[in-house]
Amino acid sequence: MEEYRASIANVDTALNRLNQTLASYKIFAAESQKTKSRDSVQRDTAAEKNSQDLGAAKLPSPNAALPQSQRTPSLPPLRKEVVDGILALRSSKNYPEKNVSKANRLERLEEALVYVAQDPYSLPLYLFIAIQYLDLGYPDLAAGSAYKALLLADALDDDSEEYHEEASGSLKFTIQGQALEERIKIIRNAMDAGLQNASDADLDPALDVEIALWLKTHYRLIMYRLLTRSLLLCNCLRTTYAYIQQGLTLYSEDPQLLEVKHDLYSEVAKLRKTATAEPLPRPNDLPDGGLVRREIYPWNDREPDRIAELEHINMLMNDVSGKLEVRAVDLPPLTGDTASPVTQLGVFAKADIAPGEVILDEKSLLTANNKLQDALCDACSADLPEVGSKEWAEAVVCAECDVVFCSDWCFENARDSYHPALCGKDVDAISKDVEPAEAADALYSLLLLRALAMAETQEWHPLEILDVKYIWGDFTPTPAAHLPSYRDLKSPDSCLSARMLPFSFEYNIRLPFHMLEKMDVDIFANPQYDVWVFNTLYAKFRGTASARLSGLGGRAIRGPEVSAVHPMWCLANHSCDPNVSWEWGGAMKFWAKTERVAWRGRDGRQVKAQAGIKKDEEVLNHYCDIDLPVKERREWARGALGGDCQCPSSSLLLILNLFHGFSCFHDFHEQTIIIQLRCLVLHIYALLRQEAGMSKGGGARVLVLRKAAVLQFAQTKGVPGCPMRVASRAAPAPAPAALLKLLLM
Repeated sequence: MEEYRASIANVDTALNRLNQTLASYKIFAAESQKTKSRDSVQRDTAAEKNSQDLGAAKLPSPNAALPQSQRTPSLPPLRKEVVDGILALRSSKNYPEKNVSKANRLERLEEALVYVAQDPYSLPLYLFIAIQYLDLGYPDLAAGSAYKALLLADALDDDSEEYHEEASGSLKFTIQGQALEERIKIIRNAMDAGLQNASDADLDPALDVEIALWLKTHYRLIMYRLLTRSLLLCNCLRTTYAYIQQGLTLYSEDPQLLEVKHDLYSEVAKLRKTATAEPLPRPNDLPDGGLVRREIYPWNDREPDRIAELEHINMLMNDVSGKLEVRAVDLPPLTGDTASPVTQLGVFAKADIAPGEVILDEKSLLTANNKLQDALCDACSADLPEVGSKEWAEAVVCAECDVVFCSDWCFENARDSYHPALCGKDVDAISKDVEPAEAADALYSLLLLRALAMAETQEWHPLEILDVKYIWGDFTPTPAAHLPSYRDLKSPDSCLSARMLPFSFEYNIRLPFHMLEKMDVDIFANPQYDVWVFNTLYAKFRGTASARLSGLGGRAIRGPEVSAVHPMWCLANHSCDPNVSWEWGGAMKFWAKTERVAWRGRDGRQVKAQAGIKKDEEVLNHYCDIDLPVKERREWARGALGGDCQCPSSSLLLILNLFHGFSCFHDFHEQTIIIQLRCLVLHIYALLRQEAGMSKGGGARVLVLRKAAVLQFAQTKGVPGCPMRVASRAAPAPAPAALLKLLLM
């Protein structure tokens, strides 16, 4: 009973403080009204008045130092919509709200992202941003914003946390912008519910009672709903389960959290092909990652126009090669849509290049090593000489942190480029000595760490450092604004947009923020470090980073251990029949192949192109082991590039394999076979047209014999009712339109 009386006393004290505050508001408002200029904008309601004051206080302006009664209270319409949206957040609502257009969502989001710079510790602001992300079809970004809100909520719970004061001040300011009736109502409701069960933190006189109540009643519940729903849509089932358990511990009967739990169990049932029990068996065995959209985000104004900046790119190329230049080139999309080529960059020879000639020598500091004890240069990842050897005299050890560099060049450039952001920081063990299955993801995360350190040291936005600025991330086109992103928000499979970027809560959200905190970077006050930036960097790394095995230390080799991004090397496009070879060991070197890849022709003879590179010929690189079977090469491309390899050799071999795969046509429906064969023939035609160098207008020679062989093979399979005709070997090549008509008759 005494505890109950003490609780009520504390709340009454808080209510008295609130009433005193409200009384002072009325007196202040009356005085302000007398002195207000007749040209000032009038407010219609108390709620609107408070929301406009909230936004105005956040906007820097020339009259910010004036008394409040002399300031102009009007807000830009978009900013007012964001402020009103923040003030309107209630746990009684379902988010994202319906009947809001994508265009309006995007406008809200872009304005809210600008607003973060004005109020970086606002927990409700991050919830508002997460709602916009989720409705726009970016659950990965929504999860990142909701996670930031979670960190701020944790800071509010503990006054020893680093951001406690900032988060408290921001949330208190937001609450003061609420309608006065709402503020009184939430305290009265808490009293009626019986605060004898409240935690000590809720009633701690050192904490603001209103903050604790608004956090508990609205913001924390909305946060768990958004976080769990977003992670579920990203297929992060293990983390989703963990946060659902946390949320239900606090809000055991919340219908929206229970609905997320039901949807999670449905996904697990599909995965395990069995009904799920309560509690969920073996939750640690659940997958914790999936695929998300790989796009240039609509608000990303950091991606350069690479075609317009070719002159600057070639200045960078001249630093590493005297015989190569970068040009624009049309490439087939990785989606296989050969009718819609995309303009990208390629590397071309400025002069004839002899077989075996070295044509590029590029050293990069954007490197990573996932082994804790390997003797590698911290900058370029070259092998360090043995201690005491003659070469060891060239090595340099940082006097502040004992990190070793292989040369003065590496030490000086590291000091100017990235090392100050990491020197003496507790980052050495991050993503090191991981399990073999996580070796590649660990390397990508360490490349991200190096890029963030470069941005921090050079005081550039992470997407504008030269090491990554001109790299293409194999982005897919952003869907039109009128198209829906999801059928519903219940399953990852309901996504209607292309998803090509590997994603996990650990590597795309938690670990990057952890890295920044280890670097003493305020992750709230520096909005340039956000999940959409991490995703963009990962997209660039996954398509371009080279990797090798270290194999040092007398242990068994366990997957890729060292990786690097060479921004000029990676501009050369991939081919399964490359005309250059490369080697990376401290520096990346290109040389013209002395012997091209041998392909077996249809008559059984080996066919290979002539070695060497002619002037104006494109330099064709290889990003994977070209000796792999075509199916494995295409699987690699889907993971690294976000789509299938579209080079003619790879595509033709795969199509022929598909033809041979129909060993028993009677097992398939006749019409299905005809439709699939026609689609394959169309794809072959597009590839051969590309290979033969036909112009869009047509007329150039095509490889008639190759098409005839494929069509003849289809006919010999005895597909009834398939009137495909075979062009004569001696017949002249028809124009593209005529040939297309012939193939489709």
